[in-house]
Amino acid sequence: MALERVLSPIAIGGVTVKNRVVRTAHGTSMGHGDLSDDLIAYHVARAKGGVGLTILEAASVHWSGPMTLHAWDDAIIPRYRELMEQAAPFGMRVFAQINHMGLYGGPPWQRPWSASEAPVPMSPMQSHAMTKPEIAEVTQAFARAAARVKAGGLDGVEVHCAHDFLLQQFISASHNRREDEYGGSFENRMRFYLEVLRAVRDAVGDGFVVGTRVGPHNFPGGLNVDEHVEIVNRVLQEELIDYLNVSHGSSLNSHKIIAAMHEPTGYEIPFSERVTALTKLPTIVTGRFTALADVDALIGAGKADLVGMTRAHIADPDLVRKTQAGRAEEVRPCIGCNQGCVGGLSRGRVGCAVNVAAGQELRLSEELIEPASRPQRVVVVGGGPAGMEAARVAALRGHQVTLLEATASLGGTLKAARLAPKHGAIGEIADWLAGEMSRRGVDVRLSSPATAGGVAALRPDAVIVAVGAARLPSDDLPPGAESGQALTAAELLAAGQNEVPGSALVFDAVGGYEAIGAAEFLLERGASVTFVTPLAGFAPEMMGIGVGVPALERLQGSGRFRLLTQARIGSVAADRAMIASEAGWPDMEVGAETLVLATARRPDPALIEELNRLDCTVALVGDAAGPGFLPAAIATGHAAARNL
Repeated sequence: MALERVLSPIAIGGVTVKNRVVRTAHGTSMGHGDLSDDLIAYHVARAKGGVGLTILEAASVHWSGPMTLHAWDDAIIPRYRELMEQAAPFGMRVFAQINHMGLYGGPPWQRPWSASEAPVPMSPMQSHAMTKPEIAEVTQAFARAAARVKAGGLDGVEVHCAHDFLLQQFISASHNRREDEYGGSFENRMRFYLEVLRAVRDAVGDGFVVGTRVGPHNFPGGLNVDEHVEIVNRVLQEELIDYLNVSHGSSLNSHKIIAAMHEPTGYEIPFSERVTALTKLPTIVTGRFTALADVDALIGAGKADLVGMTRAHIADPDLVRKTQAGRAEEVRPCIGCNQGCVGGLSRGRVGCAVNVAAGQELRLSEELIEPASRPQRVVVVGGGPAGMEAARVAALRGHQVTLLEATASLGGTLKAARLAPKHGAIGEIADWLAGEMSRRGVDVRLSSPATAGGVAALRPDAVIVAVGAARLPSDDLPPGAESGQALTAAELLAAGQNEVPGSALVFDAVGGYEAIGAAEFLLERGASVTFVTPLAGFAPEMMGIGVGVPALERLQGSGRFRLLTQARIGSVAADRAMIASEAGWPDMEVGAETLVLATARRPDPALIEELNRLDCTVALVGDAAGPGFLPAAIATGHAAARNL
C-alpha cells in the first residue's frame, strides 16, 4: 500500500506538516482551565503514533464564554510549552483552536452573550445582545488568546467560526437581528468575524500560522453551503488565513458534526467540497474517516489537502505507525458507536468504547502493561467482546490463555447487533479482537459449552467468566403471551426474514440500540411498527451521542412508525395487544402480528455459581457481571486480565 499522498508532507504557511493526517479540535473535558497532565498525555500518545497535525480543543477567549480550556488566562502558556516539549521528539505539529460559544455557553450567574437577544436552547433564559464595547472587548480577547498560543510555542492558531457558535451567530440572519453596523446586510453581519481575524493576525504577525474553521449547517434557515461560499470568499479576499478547515453541522443538529456509524465514510464531503474548491490554500475536511487508504483516495481526488481522523485516533493512537509498518490489520477500529467519545463527555470526560486507555494514558496505556511475573493458565469462558478483550490482554501479559465459546462463532451479542440496519460497523471490533487473539496465540475453542468440570480439567490458575446475559424464556412476558410468541431483537435479526408484512409491536424497556435495530429491520421488510416504551422518551441511552435523533428521523420518515412513550403492554392476544398508559391516556389496541421485546437481560446464575466454586481465581466480566453496553463489557474484560 503506497499511500503516497496521505503520507507526504505539506506546508501550511511557514510550517511543514509531515503527513496529511489531522486530529481536528474535539472536546475532552480533561482541561482544568489549562492543559492537565492527562490531556497532555492524551495528545502525546497520538504524536508517538505518527499523527501529522493536532488541533487542540476549543479554548475560550473570554470569561463570558467559559469552556474547559481558558485561553484568556496566562496560566495556559506554560502548559502549552509543556505539551510542546513532550510532543517535540515525534514531529507532530500542534495548533490551538480559539472560540466563544455565544448563546450556547456562559457563566451560570449571567445571560450568555450573542448577537441579539434570543431564547437560549434548553434554558428558560434569553441571551444578552452584546453592546459595541463588548464586541470590541471580545475581539481583543481573541487577539490576546492567539498571542498566548504563540507564546506557548504552538505552531498555529485556528479561529472557530462553525457549529453555530458566537461568530456564526453574528453572521446568521436568523440569530442576528441587530440594526447597527454589525447587523442587517451580509457585509455588516460579517464585520465581527473579519475584525476578529484581523486582530488575530495583527497579534501573532505574518510568520505565524492562522487558520479558521467554518462549516455548513445543513438545515433549513441555517448557514448552508451557498451561504458558506459567500462567507469563505469574503474571508479569502482579506488574505488573513493560511489554511481553511471545513466542518459540518451545528449545535442544533449536532449529530451531523460527529456522526455515528449510520453515516458512511466521507459523509461530509458533499457539503465541504464546494467550499474547499474556493481556495488553493491548504484545506482540511473530516467525515468519519478511519483508514489511511480512504484518506489517500480523497486527497488524490482533489477534495482536500489534509483529512481529520479524530475518532479513529481515539480508538487507536498508533493508526499511522501501524499502517506505515504494513500492519493495517492490527489497527483497532473506530466503530462509530459514539458511546465512549461523545457519550464519555456527558459522564465527565472523553473515553472510547473499544480503547480503555483513551484519556487514561498515564494509567492504562498498553505501553504500561508489563509481562506477568508468573505466567498463569487462564481460561476465559465466553467469546463475546468482554471475553475476547480479557483473552487478548491476558495473552499480551504472557499468560497461557484458553477461550471456550459455546457457539460456533465469536462475537457474543455483537453477532446479532451487526445485523441491525445501519449498525454493521459494530461488529468490526469483534473481528479485530478475534484477529488479536490469533496473533497473540490464544487457544480458541468454538462449539465448546463450558461446565465446571470441563473448566477444572484444564487446571486453570484463573478463570474469567464472560458468559453474557439473555432474556430467560419466562422473563417479562406480557399477560396472554405464550412462550415462543415474543421474540428478542437478536432472534428477529438472526432469522433474517426478507419480508415481514402486517403489524409489529416493539417494546423497549432498556433504551439502547436493540429496539431501534429491531424496529428498523421490520420497517425495511414491510411491517408497520408500533414502538412502545415505559421510558419518558425514545431510546434515552442513544440520545445525546448522535445516534438516537437520526434513528428517530429514519423511523418516522418511513410513514409506518408510531411511538408511544410512558406506556406498557397490558395484554397480548394472537395478533393484537392492549397498550396501557402510564401517563393517563386511555388504553388502546394495536396490531402485534410480530412481537419483539427488548427487556432486561440476566446471566445464567447456575453456571456462574458452578464456576465460582472452582479452586482458583474467578472474575466476572461483561454482562455476566451486570448487563450493560459495549464500553462496560470491554472495560471489565480488560481490567480483569490486567489485574491477574
